[in-house]
Amino acid sequence: MSEPRTTERGLRIEKVSLVRHGGELDEYAFESGKLNILTGVRNSSKTTTLKVIDYCLGDRGSPADALTAAVASEHVEVSTDLRVDGRPFTLTRHFTHGRMGKIGINGDEIAAADFSDWILNELGWPNLLIPKGLHATSATEKTPLSFRNTLRHFYRNEDSWTSFADKEHEFTRRAVVSQLLGFVRSRTAQANRDFDLAQAKRRLNDAEAVDREVRESTLQAVTAISQNLGLPLVRSTEEVAGARRELRRELDAVYERRRLLTEEIQGLTAGAPAVGSPAGYNPSLTDTYSEVTNLLRQATEEVSNLGHLLEEHQRSARTVTAEVSRMERLATSIEVFDTLPVRLCPACEQNVDPHRDHDEDACYLCFQPVDDDKRQRRAQVEIRSLKSELDDLDDVIARSQNDLESARTHQQQLHTQQAQLAQELNQRRAAELAPFMATLEGLAAQIAQLEHKLTAFPAMEEIFQRRTDAHRSVLSAQLLVEQIEKEQTNATASGLSPMNRCSIFADRMNDFLARYRDTLWVAGHVSIRDTDLTFYVGSKPWDQGLGAEAKVLFFLAYSYATLFLESDLDEECAFPGLLLLDNPYQQGIAASVVHQALIELAEAAHATGTQIISTQTLRPPSAQHTIREIPMLQVYDTP
Repeated sequence: MSEPRTTERGLRIEKVSLVRHGGELDEYAFESGKLNILTGVRNSSKTTTLKVIDYCLGDRGSPADALTAAVASEHVEVSTDLRVDGRPFTLTRHFTHGRMGKIGINGDEIAAADFSDWILNELGWPNLLIPKGLHATSATEKTPLSFRNTLRHFYRNEDSWTSFADKEHEFTRRAVVSQLLGFVRSRTAQANRDFDLAQAKRRLNDAEAVDREVRESTLQAVTAISQNLGLPLVRSTEEVAGARRELRRELDAVYERRRLLTEEIQGLTAGAPAVGSPAGYNPSLTDTYSEVTNLLRQATEEVSNLGHLLEEHQRSARTVTAEVSRMERLATSIEVFDTLPVRLCPACEQNVDPHRDHDEDACYLCFQPVDDDKRQRRAQVEIRSLKSELDDLDDVIARSQNDLESARTHQQQLHTQQAQLAQELNQRRAAELAPFMATLEGLAAQIAQLEHKLTAFPAMEEIFQRRTDAHRSVLSAQLLVEQIEKEQTNATASGLSPMNRCSIFADRMNDFLARYRDTLWVAGHVSIRDTDLTFYVGSKPWDQGLGAEAKVLFFLAYSYATLFLESDLDEECAFPGLLLLDNPYQQGIAASVVHQALIELAEAAHATGTQIISTQTLRPPSAQHTIREIPMLQVYDTP
């Protein structure tokens, strides 16, 4: 196995900052090439510091979910200074409304959902979609292999010391391991090809099922339509077009026969008898009917005019009668109203003073001499004139009534004559049109039948088009399956084969575990099957052959091996360069074993130039060149 070499590849955390509401700042600096151990009593923000790093590395949850409500309520923002392949970046998460779902990168903000794409690009790691399932051929969709999927393998929180990652699907674990070991491109390309081929075959099966159903239903539907409407049986869209043209020609011929017959009928009804018209036909009957109709219209207008004239005369008579009555009442009341003073001039409506100077026997309005006898005589003269006018109006009304009765009698006679002529004309026309009626009715029925048949052709075309579309879908699906089957995956792992890569990684784990073979680790050697990336301990899968304490040691060995990925493998591996270990004292494992493991990890970090940040409550091992203790002085109240 080659000697380790150190570079700036991967991630290195330089500083974590927490800003309180009052502006107070808590900062924790870290060094590379060492094991940085956060120590302190309970509730001194050791685990919180790791959660801040995790939150800045793309967690999409709320601050309360990621850091607990107590921490989120006391701070306004958190940030992490880090290097990505040697390039410095500051990642900031603000707790203010509207900015919680964003991550600041050197002052520029992006959505937390886009962070994975950004950091994968910066790290040069593959940004891939993987089939969502253990078997690519049975998966129904793809899911991204995100940065946070891989982060869970080098950020081991308190809940993941007995599993590769907390609540991780097996297909995701296999993809992450193949990414760490450097053959995820070829493995995913093959899986995606299998996925696409399986999807294409499923679509082909669905298309073939639809095609079979459509072919059967098409023949049944077209046969039923043809039998019900008496159409010839057609089997394709072209035959439908031919049948439509034939039926259209037949319909046009029927329309032409009806047009010629209609012209013949119009000639008869217009007074120009055609050859072979019925005997005794009198063309003057129509002219007589027209003349009588005109006379009836004139008589009706005359009746209307006389009615209006009589109404006007009667209105005038009523007006004169009312005037006579008024004059008679006036003459009767002359003496009654003689002593009443006039207060208002009837002409100009000005106020009149009845006490103004005037002769005793004169009117105080116009100053003319008046007496009772003159007023009576004047009223009688006016009454006699009005009665004479009323007598004249009575004579005129009587004459108008006689004229109106005569006009109405004449109108009724003309109306009776018109009805008789209309009946005779209808009888004559019925006699003329009788030979044509049966033919017209037959032509109308034939036209209706042909037009009804024509309405079936669009439905037939749609049925055949559905069959054509289903067949095209089958051909398209078959072509896609053939293309995928002919494709060769060009993405291959450069350098070492997947089997060799798995073997080298397992050897690193075994190197670490060999030191504990006489104490905690009594099992066999670790091996990795490259086909499904199952980790074996001896002859059994790791999760079946190990107890709880041994599992913790197993994952310490797994973390240890990731520190040597760059030196053991090549540029294809996804080299984290960083380990985040939250309280490795798990499952009752002896403190002395953890101390020894941490010393081994610290030496590996120093040798490879990588970085480890761990938390613990116990006193850390003393190794000045490889281990740095960071005491957490601030203690928070428990919620």
